[in-house]
Amino acid sequence: MVKAFNRIRLAQFVLVFGLFACQTEDEFKPNKPPLPSCHKVFIDGYTDKTSYAPGDVVNVYIETMSFLECGLNVYDVRGNLAFISDVSLYPQNASKTEPWKYGFNLSIFSELTLPADLVSGVYFIEKQIPVIVKSPDPADVTVVFPVNTIAAYNASGGKSLYGFNSSDAKGSQIVSFLRPLYDETEEDRCNECLKWFPSLGDVKINYISDLDLDNYSSFGGSKVLVVAGHSEYWTRRARHNFDNFVAAGGHSVLLSGNSMWWQVRYSETRDQLICYRDATLDPEPNLMMKTILWTDPSLNLPIVKSIGADFNGGGYGLKADRGWNGFKIANPNSPLLEGLNLQRGDIISVPSDECDGAPIKGFDADGFPVLDNKYNFDKYELIGYDRGSRGGLETYPTFIVMRSTPTSGIIVNMAACDWCSPSGVGELAAGHKLKTITKNAIRKLLDGSPIFSN
Repeated sequence: MVKAFNRIRLAQFVLVFGLFACQTEDEFKPNKPPLPSCHKVFIDGYTDKTSYAPGDVVNVYIETMSFLECGLNVYDVRGNLAFISDVSLYPQNASKTEPWKYGFNLSIFSELTLPADLVSGVYFIEKQIPVIVKSPDPADVTVVFPVNTIAAYNASGGKSLYGFNSSDAKGSQIVSFLRPLYDETEEDRCNECLKWFPSLGDVKINYISDLDLDNYSSFGGSKVLVVAGHSEYWTRRARHNFDNFVAAGGHSVLLSGNSMWWQVRYSETRDQLICYRDATLDPEPNLMMKTILWTDPSLNLPIVKSIGADFNGGGYGLKADRGWNGFKIANPNSPLLEGLNLQRGDIISVPSDECDGAPIKGFDADGFPVLDNKYNFDKYELIGYDRGSRGGLETYPTFIVMRSTPTSGIIVNMAACDWCSPSGVGELAAGHKLKTITKNAIRKLLDGSPIFSN
């Protein structure tokens, strides 16, 4: 009886020990408390590239006040927490050797691994450092985030491409992407649309940076390319890729003004944006690659030919002019205005600092502009217009839709750099009209519905 009892006790011991041995080590450790937020010591920073794919490792260079093991917060464009990555931060300061041109050259970086299932979008590390996540799969729509314009106007390290916010009146001819690239004005000009795009529902959207436009495959599989915000700086390769995309039947919606204004180049390492603005100063021997205005005949790539309008024709809004800080409707029958019940002469509010305008050959009996179709576009239709100014002359910003040939894609050009700003799509009273127009444009281009009024 005693032997039988001992055998039972031994079996119980073996069973319990076996269960104990099968449990993982972590199950016997006390719950590890979350690390403190990096926000406590975070100053600013930048990433090693302008865009990534899900699952990629992002090298994040961060200026900080002190050493801290902490949780780095990554938010979506709406300010919702997307994920947290545990990192170690170390105090470090930017280089003093022309950091605007050569980058901040912080020596220590934190590795942030993007979740493999992270949806394509624009994210912000600690609500400051932009991270564009590209879709690994084909998408209906590709949206371009204007990192070139943000870099151009950003004065991190002392200078931008402009004198008005630089440490001297000249600015720089070269600016680095390897420095903090936050510019409130330029990001505001696209973020309201970025926040709103998910409301399109079943439309699959891919987000890319300007640098990705140099790679046709980054957007060539989409039906619609959306250019949002203030997309001022384009490389020659990006221009050619855009034109080839449209020629092959791809469509584009330009929620931007002052678009394609300057030709730029990238450095060989693709971490610098180059724009001399003067052909005689640019050391590039190839005349076609000079970083000057795209309107210069020597570049042989007119802006109007690609998108139907340019900044010379549109100029500045929000200044002393006879306009309406919006578009006066010229063609209320346009399918793009479906659902708004607008009449000829009604105004849609789009207060915008910089706009593009189509060539005008005159005015009709009611005083509305008549487009000059000097490039013989297959379709060229005016939806609305404003009055602006440039160089002391009156200009005519235009909201147009065009198609170069019967087989090419359609361009819908809203032509206002504040279309996607808080005073545009984000405006509480009038923003719904701009959202309706934008939704009509994207939806109709995707499903092949009529875009032209005749």
